Amino acid sequence: MKTQQFSPSTERSRLKYLFWGIGICLLLLFFLFFYLYIQIIQDKTSTYEDSKQVAMNETPLNTADTVTRYHGASRYDIVAGEGAEGAKGIAFVPVNNKDKGIIYQTVSKATTKKEMLSSWQSSCNECDLLSIQPAIDKDKPLWEITYLDHQNRYVLDYYRMRNGEFYEQLRFKQ
Repeated sequence: MKTQQFSPSTERSRLKYLFWGIGICLLLLFFLFFYLYIQIIQDKTSTYEDSKQVAMNETPLNTADTVTRYHGASRYDIVAGEGAEGAKGIAFVPVNNKDKGIIYQTVSKATTKKEMLSSWQSSCNECDLLSIQPAIDKDKPLWEITYLDHQNRYVLDYYRMRNGEFYEQLRFKQ
């Protein structure tokens, strides 16, 4: 029986193929994650232009300044802009359920973002604000304030946009 003797050059070529294989697999995984990331971002923003047009056609908005997405029980694109004579407003455009109508809130008849922020800051001194943005639940326009409280919990507070009244709070332990 013939056996091949150990040769350092034979062992090195096996390692070389192993490293090349691992390198190619890592490169393929990188491109896969990059492709998935691009697809997810495009899916998220793909409805923004349609929602802008619908909001400007069906509400008093003449211009759309910003469009954001809110995920609650239903997905909504939130279009903020200005109407006639500079009146600011926010349109909540449903994304999945076209049977639901657009909900429009004028800023002059609502609690402003600055008012909500100052009210929240006076009630929560040791909190770190992460964001404040429009939200909607059960056809009620809301302000969503996201922050970390003094116990390092991730907290979502919801206030009615109409009058600044407390609506709901969610707390998550980290």
